[in-house]
Amino acid sequence: MPEYFPLLVFPEKRVLPPEKGKGFPSGKQKIPGHGTQVARIDKQIEQLEQDFAKYQASLTGALAGLDPEMVLVIEIVGRLDDFKQAVEAAGLEWLGETELDEVDAEDDDFYELDAAGQRTGKSLSGRVFLAMSSMAGLQEILALWTQWKVAGTVPHGKKKWEIVFSQLNVLRRWGIEETLVETGMIDRWNDLLDPIQPDEKITFQIELFYRKRQETRQQNEALIGSLLESLGGKMLSRFLDIPQIAFHAVKAELPAQAIQTLLTQVGTEGKDIDIELFKFSGIMYFRPTGQSLAASEEGEGEPGVFPQSLSDLAPIAALLDGAPLQQHEALKDRVLIDDAFGLEAAYQPGERKHGTAMASLILHGDRSNPESEALRRKLYCIPVMQPDHQTRDHDEHMPDDVFFEDRIHIAVRRMFEGFDDVPPQAPTIKVINLSIGDTAREFIHTPSPWARLLDWLSYRYRVLFCVSAGNYSEDIDLGLNQQQFDALSDDDRIDALIKGISQTLSSRRLLSPAEAINAITVGAAHTDDSGEAYPRHGQRVDILPSQVLFSPASRLGFGFRRAIKPDILMPGGRQLYNAPIQNGSSTYKINSSVAKPGQKVALDSKEQGLLSHEAFWRGTSNATALATRSAIRLYDMLDRLRAEEGENIPEELMSVLVKALLVHGAKQDNDGKRHLEQALKDSRNSRQFKQVIARYLGYGAVDIERVLSCTAQRATVLGCGEIRENEVHEYTFPIPLGFSSQKSWRRLVVTLAWLTPINTDHRNLREAKLFLEPGGSNWSNQVLKLERQDGDHNQVTRGTVQHEVLEGKSQIQAFEDGENLRIRVTCKNDATARLDAIIPYGLAVTLEAKEDIPIYQQVRARIKQPVRIAPGIGR
Repeated sequence: MPEYFPLLVFPEKRVLPPEKGKGFPSGKQKIPGHGTQVARIDKQIEQLEQDFAKYQASLTGALAGLDPEMVLVIEIVGRLDDFKQAVEAAGLEWLGETELDEVDAEDDDFYELDAAGQRTGKSLSGRVFLAMSSMAGLQEILALWTQWKVAGTVPHGKKKWEIVFSQLNVLRRWGIEETLVETGMIDRWNDLLDPIQPDEKITFQIELFYRKRQETRQQNEALIGSLLESLGGKMLSRFLDIPQIAFHAVKAELPAQAIQTLLTQVGTEGKDIDIELFKFSGIMYFRPTGQSLAASEEGEGEPGVFPQSLSDLAPIAALLDGAPLQQHEALKDRVLIDDAFGLEAAYQPGERKHGTAMASLILHGDRSNPESEALRRKLYCIPVMQPDHQTRDHDEHMPDDVFFEDRIHIAVRRMFEGFDDVPPQAPTIKVINLSIGDTAREFIHTPSPWARLLDWLSYRYRVLFCVSAGNYSEDIDLGLNQQQFDALSDDDRIDALIKGISQTLSSRRLLSPAEAINAITVGAAHTDDSGEAYPRHGQRVDILPSQVLFSPASRLGFGFRRAIKPDILMPGGRQLYNAPIQNGSSTYKINSSVAKPGQKVALDSKEQGLLSHEAFWRGTSNATALATRSAIRLYDMLDRLRAEEGENIPEELMSVLVKALLVHGAKQDNDGKRHLEQALKDSRNSRQFKQVIARYLGYGAVDIERVLSCTAQRATVLGCGEIRENEVHEYTFPIPLGFSSQKSWRRLVVTLAWLTPINTDHRNLREAKLFLEPGGSNWSNQVLKLERQDGDHNQVTRGTVQHEVLEGKSQIQAFEDGENLRIRVTCKNDATARLDAIIPYGLAVTLEAKEDIPIYQQVRARIKQPVRIAPGIGR
């Protein structure tokens, strides 16, 4: 039985000036010549003029008295910075920008060049800028275009437009394609109205372009109300206006006949939309509403036996979910329910499903694991969902007249600063669990309002959100019938599953708000503690005979700007599928039984008085709850370091240090990587295959026990702080003398995590970019001679976590005692010209070896006083 020791803390850090002249070289770009651009863009300019004139002439009713406006889509190929000032100087209102990974442009017009001026084969990235233009603003752009077209130049003070015109790919108006088609509303409404029920009311959400002037926003609100009323519709909610995330929206309904008229016009070639509501330029999107947020398993489970509650410590974690069954034996005296929205009265027996299961997992873990002990901290819960009595299973959801963003915003404010006349209810919270997501909103390019809200709240209150990646409950086509599948080896079954999933990646994107950049996004690993023996009744089959890979029911990344998402995998239970019933069919359907395998959780029984039932659940919700449970354990470990070891870890940095440690325990499984390579690696993706792996595995599955304590051959040292723009914080990690002249395997894991403010006006959103690197040279040139194992070197710096797993096994040269590894944390501005904010961060560094090298003793001896075994720490 190995001894376990407490984690160590860096005694101090050095604050260094930034290194001069250090930057990232920019590749050259080939863009069209002046004549080519004039020939290409002139037609778009003419079309834009015609569209504006046509739009102006078509304005009737409530729109007729307004100064006509139109949103311009300005798509640029290549690099272009600081365009906002040029837009505003031309009399337009800036609405935002988005970065494009791929640009639909002529290959012979735009491409990248190497240092020698030769074509690299890489396409140039692009930017999309949105601007609200009046007639006067459009005339200004047309005048600038005419000058550039004739003379190749524009007046002084407008020179940025020369770059714009030379790199312009598309200039057009924002229209029905974005407002209704790309959001899926046209398809959704066609499905809903087949067949049409004229008296049916159709609910939806209207998101407006966020206007800077409050008077303009209020004018738009009145106008939307009038336009809805003119069609026999109405607003279902008040307008939600959150300036910090540039979100302005309302829930509404229209009679089916009005929607049918729109669909007819959209489907008729050459027919213009003449319904005022749908051609109003202030509307950005129409989106679905009233979606189910949390699906439940089917069945009643079995009674269980629970330990007596010893939950006598204040909560540091909150659960925003459905209402938990407070009197269940698993939760009694363990949860603090703050019914801020009065939702508990909406529940009937057997409907407190999702919140009960999540609370159970956070407090007890997987109840099949006999070593999983109940936490002593209470869990603070605000119900934000309610049962949908219009559906068969009464799944919990947000109703049609409620915004996800509104309830989450109020709930979090209530915790930390109070709301209305209510004082702060839980200001000590460090982690918030969100095992829910918007099934109607997959992440594509731009973070959703809900994700932006979490990012803003996270930095404002220095709280960590653990968010589920989302479940994928659709059928899986393996291209094999059951007989063919059964005849395969386990390796071949895994290969077939991975290939089948790879064909549906576009429909497996993360569910909002999983793309939030400050949050830890959690995917499900296909593993649990329920044992190998489970009922084989029916057609249930395990289509993934491996417990080192992602669950077939888990959604997959990437995140914003192709950052690594989900960040981590946690056990989500083995999800079985129903084998095809029809002969020759290769489609496998998800199985929703509450029988093994899976994770054993508390269950709300439909029979009143049954308060001890348990069942087996699966999914990313479970995985997220276990991540939150791990975060609580990490907080308690850090708290013990303060109390027993006298370490100085400021309370205001605990959440960001917990964030770093959650990811610090992650590692991409070697067998998992081997399976992905066998199934997916080819000549097209071989050079960037680390990014392919990250899409499926994130940073890897978390072994939380490895970051709760150290061993004789493994030492973890922590750092944390607050950093400003262009500062460099350097930490000194002692290299144990036992490595001198050794040829032995060693691993170094370095994790940096931070919380950033956001700028909704900028395409990058993230205002603060932190990155870590070894001081003086790269990892492979250090004394330990290490090579990166997991993660693409560019991709790991795109979010708010940089996680480096480095290994070496070559001969280490002799060195004297006192050799150090210098690790530097650098802060740069990103989505802002000047970073005025102070950025909190956490750092974790672990060095380990397989040889009998006393790493912990030698590291500690140079960091602090002689070692002693920490009471109560260990597996």
